[in-house]
Amino acid sequence: MRAFILYVAVTLCLAFPLTIHPASRVMLASPDAKLYMWTLAWDTHAFTHQPLSLFDANIYYPERHTLAYSENLIGTSFLAAPVIWLTGNLVLAMNLAALATCVLCGTGAYLLGRSLGFGAGGAFLCGLIYAFAPPRFMKIGQLHMNAMQWIPFSLAYLHAYLDRGRRADLHKALGFGSLQALASGHGAVFLVVASIVICGWRAVWASRCACGPACVMWG
Repeated sequence: MRAFILYVAVTLCLAFPLTIHPASRVMLASPDAKLYMWTLAWDTHAFTHQPLSLFDANIYYPERHTLAYSENLIGTSFLAAPVIWLTGNLVLAMNLAALATCVLCGTGAYLLGRSLGFGAGGAFLCGLIYAFAPPRFMKIGQLHMNAMQWIPFSLAYLHAYLDRGRRADLHKALGFGSLQALASGHGAVFLVVASIVICGWRAVWASRCACGPACVMWG
């Protein structure tokens, strides 16, 4: 809980002045920002009005499935939808969703660090680097590239499943992986590659430990 609060504080500090004008300013005044706001608005509308035809967006009629022409931001819309329903302010919804991804990135990486045996300090540092390293944080205005928050959650539960073999952990890993695929196609690719590497490494480790003396050398 303390780590979560600290990540919130760091996010608010580093995102200044957006944090004091979230309802009227955007991080990047560009056509992309307008595209993101439209996408979030469409997703939110479709959630309640046509969930089974979500990809039949209101563009390029009479073409179908036009939401798939770009990043669909469905996973991020889950964060933005309550704000849109309550306020109708797309700028506020987009900004709060972007800021939330930073906090979730930090919290997820903290959880991953703890699952790997790091102490609280080391795990907090993992979250700090993952959430606020310039290559990610400086793209806060690009929702489709910034939304990498579900990757560490999925990997944390993947490690838990490989350690203990509980199906519940596997289901959680797959669930968070699905959320990542919905939030960002880029992130989904990164997650798949990371998962394959982890499973491959764990398989090699297990085979070496089964050899006896090799386990001593590697342990």
